[in-house]
Amino acid sequence: MSGPTNQPAIVAFADLDDTLFQTLRKLPGIDPHTLTPATVSTRGEAHSFCTPAQAELLRLLACGGVTVIPVTGRDLAAMARVTLSFTSWKIVDHGLTLIAPDGEVETEWAGHVRVHLHDLQEALAAATAHLEARAQRLGCRLTRHHAHDLPFMTVLKHPDAHAEALEELQLRWEAFLTDQGLENLQIIANANNVSVLPRLLGKLEAVQHLRQRHFSDAVLTFGLGDSLSDLAFMSACDFAITPPRGQLLRAVNAARLPQR
Repeated sequence: MSGPTNQPAIVAFADLDDTLFQTLRKLPGIDPHTLTPATVSTRGEAHSFCTPAQAELLRLLACGGVTVIPVTGRDLAAMARVTLSFTSWKIVDHGLTLIAPDGEVETEWAGHVRVHLHDLQEALAAATAHLEARAQRLGCRLTRHHAHDLPFMTVLKHPDAHAEALEELQLRWEAFLTDQGLENLQIIANANNVSVLPRLLGKLEAVQHLRQRHFSDAVLTFGLGDSLSDLAFMSACDFAITPPRGQLLRAVNAARLPQR
């Protein structure tokens, strides 16, 4: 999804899951005949879908010559199961991997990421080990994710999305990072996922890198996302767009701040 090259560059950096599409579980009561398939499962079956509004948003961006760049936590394999057409750059692995329009991983960014990940290996391993026993007792599983052959994130899930178990473990993780002074790591949570990953190496830094190296001539940028973890890269754009039922807008609606 990219526009003509003879007009001023307009770029939309867009989170994918729960921003541009979602699973049927998150679309109760909607007529499935109005949906557009957007991803397939590992078995090749339709898995996530665009609503009519999401499909129309993508159509309008394409008609307006806007270059749409995915900014996603999906890895390379999961990104390959997205059936929507994205023809420019792609940001995957929570920002740790950049895929060029020709499908190749950008080596400059990969080298930068490896240097920083090497310095985080001890902290990531300690954070993971701290939760292993308690997570197992609560029926949760921890999965370590890799980028450029190095662990960069550990994801906590419960098979039944047990909110109390996830909350307890999230609080334990946050307390551990604080107690150990591991300010270079952060905890993010959304739905049934609680993850520990680098604080200063992610979607924001990847977006900044692309803007500086490849889209310095952009006259207008949009940031699209649904989660609090998307806020940093969205704030680096000229305008931010978020769906009404996402974590980000729920948090804003729940805030009780004085009006000034």
